[in-house]
Amino acid sequence: MKTIKVGVIGTGGISNAHMGGYQKVKDVEVVAGADIVPGRAKEWAQRHNVPHAFEDYRKLLLMDEIELVSVCTYNRAHMQPTVDALKAGKHVLVEKPMSDDLAEAYKMMRTAQETGKLLMCAIHSRYNPAHRAARHIIKEGALGKIYYAETAGTRRRGIPGGTFIGKETAGRGAIVDIGVYAIDTALFIMDFPKPAAVSAVMNDWIGKHSQPLPFAGGWKWDPEKLEVEEFGAAWVRFEDGRVMVFKISWAVHLNSMGGTFFLGTEGGMQMSPLQVYKDMFGCMVDITPKDLPEYDGFRDEIQAMVSAIREGGPSPVPAEEVIWTNVIMDGIYRSALEGGKEVPVGLPE
Repeated sequence: MKTIKVGVIGTGGISNAHMGGYQKVKDVEVVAGADIVPGRAKEWAQRHNVPHAFEDYRKLLLMDEIELVSVCTYNRAHMQPTVDALKAGKHVLVEKPMSDDLAEAYKMMRTAQETGKLLMCAIHSRYNPAHRAARHIIKEGALGKIYYAETAGTRRRGIPGGTFIGKETAGRGAIVDIGVYAIDTALFIMDFPKPAAVSAVMNDWIGKHSQPLPFAGGWKWDPEKLEVEEFGAAWVRFEDGRVMVFKISWAVHLNSMGGTFFLGTEGGMQMSPLQVYKDMFGCMVDITPKDLPEYDGFRDEIQAMVSAIREGGPSPVPAEEVIWTNVIMDGIYRSALEGGKEVPVGLPE
């Protein structure tokens, strides 16, 4: 079988997780890395036994043998390398979020469509067997008509440092960093209902004003450098009448803001652990799926992308699906900046 050769753009922290995935997939070889930080790509290449290192990713794109590019840059720098790689004839696996900006994400999607190359967003939670089982349960009609959903993720004190907290590098905060997983999970399980309107709030109080606790080892972030939100919550209306509540935090005075669940006319379902609740046999019944397999998110998403390239597509996590997370996130920011006013949402066209 032909070996698929790979280039990695952005050799910071997340690139190491991608390398771990590539090393577990057969007939794949990472042959080049690029990073704008002087010396970083060279050190990364030596550590991972990669033959080529560049400070200008455009030199990497000139390598004809490279078929697939992993874009592992900070969030604000996802769009241009992705567009350039697609136009250079490469398939692209871009880290989540596709972009922090809806217009940029839309441009990435359109470029993939125009070039005919595969664009996959690295949302590895798609390969969680519980999420796939939940999607199948709903598609089978076990819950009837879904009318309400909630999706949430909680970090009590989990504000990261580095490029994640500055507007120039991250663009936005917890909502696009980890909130993208929660939103995508709900949309994936519900088979991508189209969002119509969003009302939202967001906050940054704890990260900017809390003092490090003397017995907690201090905080990882610099409050003076925090320029993005630590908390967001939203009410999302869909075109078909369904509604969804979304909650996410890097920092909050609470142990948990709840999990992800779905309410339908014939049953309900919660995640983590996956359970289904129905009226059956004249009583209330709780159903717990058994023997769901373990998974390795980075390995599984890379294996899926490599298989798609070999088989001629389609993209395993296509931009046409992920773009709806950007539509919702864009609505969250616009609504929050307007004091929580409900705003209509949709694609740029």
